Amino acid sequence: MSIVRCPNCKRELQKNGNTYVCHLGHSFDISKEGYSNLILANQKKKLSSGDNKMMIRSREAFLSQGYYDFIIDAIESLTLPNLIFEKDKINVLDLGCGSGYYIRNIYRKIESIQRFGIDVSKNAITHSAKKDRQGEYFVSSNFNSPFLNNTLDIVLNIFAPCQLNEVSRLLRPDGLYVKVIPINEHMKEVADMVYKKFSSHSSTIESDIEANNNLNIIATQDINQSIVLNSENLKRLISMTPYYYKFTDDQLSQLGEMSITTSFRIIVAQKVDVSKAH
Repeated sequence: MSIVRCPNCKRELQKNGNTYVCHLGHSFDISKEGYSNLILANQKKKLSSGDNKMMIRSREAFLSQGYYDFIIDAIESLTLPNLIFEKDKINVLDLGCGSGYYIRNIYRKIESIQRFGIDVSKNAITHSAKKDRQGEYFVSSNFNSPFLNNTLDIVLNIFAPCQLNEVSRLLRPDGLYVKVIPINEHMKEVADMVYKKFSSHSSTIESDIEANNNLNIIATQDINQSIVLNSENLKRLISMTPYYYKFTDDQLSQLGEMSITTSFRIIVAQKVDVSKAH
């Protein structure tokens, strides 16, 4: 059974050769790179195009050197003890997967894993699909994702925006939602180069989850590390973020080695199993 959902009629999409097709005949081609675009024509104007090729290349080049692999390690340590294996295959989705680095490299010890990634950026999904022929990747919005209700075991959401009601719809009972956000003085040294005053990172996501009747926070972990970057990798890090647009070409060309503060919070929430509550 496929868990992919038709964006037109919300029915199951099945692979048929190089096409996804639903029972009503809506069809979506699978590109030569291996992804499908499930954003309907009338939705395209309402959605931004997401990260460009430069940002995707910079993100992949930076992440592939392992600078943020501690995030993967922490997610695994927080989630694996809480996974309930009830099926032959564990379905894992990365909402806003970017270059696909995290979804490709997480949970490698789980043999029965099916990886999915969505992103509004066609550049991101093209890169993700080419890098991972075993996963399934779609151009789609995080706010209207192309999956059937109650079908995902884990939903990863690393830095990207999302809607909690959509996450709850996707997760099966007892499924896990993993949110990663920047906190405190993350990348303060970079911000200080372009802003007169640094504002500490803040988020309402924890209180939003606590207010959601379908999700319970079961674990959190803060990670604070300093990483020393040469000029090339510092430029890559900056190019991954909106800070990039605050820099002039001269500033970027003059970057030198620098120690950068990284500070993240990982939040793991579990979908309430209503059947166990009675």
